[in-house]
Amino acid sequence: MNPATKNAVISILRDFATSQLPKLTKWTLSDIGQAYPFHRLFFPDREILAARVERSVVTSMGTTLYPSLAEAICKGRFDCVHVEHPIEGMVNDAAINMIEQIVTELRTSPKKREYPRNPDHDAELSDILNSRGGGQASRSVTADLYVGDFDCGPLFIELKSPLPNLDVAAESKRKLLYYLTIMNRQGKINPQAFLGLTYNPFITREQYGHSYTKQIMDMRKQVLIGSELWDYLGGPGTYSELLALIEQVRQELPGLANL
Repeated sequence: MNPATKNAVISILRDFATSQLPKLTKWTLSDIGQAYPFHRLFFPDREILAARVERSVVTSMGTTLYPSLAEAICKGRFDCVHVEHPIEGMVNDAAINMIEQIVTELRTSPKKREYPRNPDHDAELSDILNSRGGGQASRSVTADLYVGDFDCGPLFIELKSPLPNLDVAAESKRKLLYYLTIMNRQGKINPQAFLGLTYNPFITREQYGHSYTKQIMDMRKQVLIGSELWDYLGGPGTYSELLALIEQVRQELPGLANL
C-alpha cells in the first residue's frame, strides 16, 4: 500500500472501531456476571462480554468495514472503483434458464440430485454462453465491489463472511454467473468474478471446510479466501500490511488496547 492508501485504511479502521466501542462499554463486567452467571463456570467475564456483542459488531463489519477497506485499497491502484455498483444488460431466455438450472441443481443436496452436477466454473460458463434461443430480458446484479480497470479485466467481487449459509452461497453464485454472462454479451474482455471471503477461520485454503461454500462454488476459480482476497485487490503483501494497521489502530485506541 502506498502512504495515502495506508492513511485511508487507518482512518476507516479508527472510525469503525470508535463507532463500535459503545457496544462494548454498554455493559460492565459486573453486569456480565449477573446476566450470565452460568457462563462464568466456563468462560472469563471479558470473553462473555465479547460474545455478547460479537454478532452486532460482525454484522456492521459486513455492511460497513469490509466494503470500505476494499474500496480504499483498490483506489490506491485503480481509477474505476465502486461499491454497491449495479451492472445491467440483456440476457437471452435460454441463458437465464441455464443459470437458474445450475444454481438449483447445485443447491439441491447431492444425495437428492437426479443428475450429478459439481461446481465447475468453465463448464458452467460454457453451458450458459452456448445457450441460445428465446427472447431477451434485462437482468441486473449489484457488485459489492466493482473495479472497471482491474489488471486482468473488469472485476466483480461479492464480499461475504467465510461461513455463508446455503441461501447466501447460492445467491452469490447466481450473481457471479449473471455478471459474467452480461459482460460477455456486451463484448467485455476477460471479465473477472469472485466470491470474496474476507477472512479464513480455517487458516489455510486446504483446511477450509465450510460445506455450503464448497457445495455451491468452484473453490479454485470462483472463490478468494482471506489473504488471497486482499492481496488480489491491493497487490502482494497487502494482507500483512492490513493486519499491521489493525494492530496499530488497536493500540492507539484505549478502549480497544485494554480489552
